[in-house]
Amino acid sequence: MMLIVGGAGQGKLAFALRYSGLDPAQVSRDPRAGKPIVAGLAGWMRGEEDPLPVLEALLRERPDVILLCDEVGCGVVPMDPADRAWRERVGRACCALAERADTVVRLFCGLPTVLKGAL
Repeated sequence: MMLIVGGAGQGKLAFALRYSGLDPAQVSRDPRAGKPIVAGLAGWMRGEEDPLPVLEALLRERPDVILLCDEVGCGVVPMDPADRAWRERVGRACCALAERADTVVRLFCGLPTVLKGAL
């Protein structure tokens, strides 16, 4: 599994498509769809109280999946408790995914930095 993280608009999807050779039809925004690329994990986690069971099921079904997640932990801490809880879920899920990932890449200005593994 590959985890790609970075801020919004930093080129995560373009990089994943270029790296994998897949086309946009192979991308989903819901891990339950079972596609080879799942984008927008942070947004999907807004509606999930505990995202880990769904993500673990995806990893069992598709161990080669490429997961894309916006970094949401930087910046001003939200005043809304629900937004703080969401940020915490995203951060903890990304930590768990990074631990299991073969490769972790951070994208900044479209430039990849390999944090774990190799491309």
